[in-house]
Amino acid sequence: MHKIRHATRTTKMVVAAVAAFIVFAAVYGFAASLGLSSSGLGAGSSVVSSCGTGIQAAYTTAYASSIPGYSVSQVNLSSIPAGCNGKSYKVQLTGAGNAAVGGEMSGTLPASGATANIATSGTPDASLVTGISVVVS
Repeated sequence: MHKIRHATRTTKMVVAAVAAFIVFAAVYGFAASLGLSSSGLGAGSSVVSSCGTGIQAAYTTAYASSIPGYSVSQVNLSSIPAGCNGKSYKVQLTGAGNAAVGGEMSGTLPASGATANIATSGTPDASLVTGISVVVS
């Protein structure tokens, strides 16, 4: 009887560990492919822009031994409307409960072109990121 109870407990623990790993892998994969626009959301905040709509936001990762793990190395904005060129932006990576992950990035969009690659400051942990907030004004 004791061996059966022990085997059942072990089986439950193994199943729980496998399920936790699958959920973590899925969430991490979805977070790395966030796409946001004012007309539709991936998983995060909408882009607020006074100069047009349709800006898409995503990010790239790089291994950081200081975490250790992957950090967000840059935020990539694409489909920038021509009316937004040369305008100021603010970008914030967000996590659970919309808490800030890493520092806010700010600057000016390029004077021409439909893309901007914005380097992050520090090494924001990619596994904590669930959204990207972008404001263009």
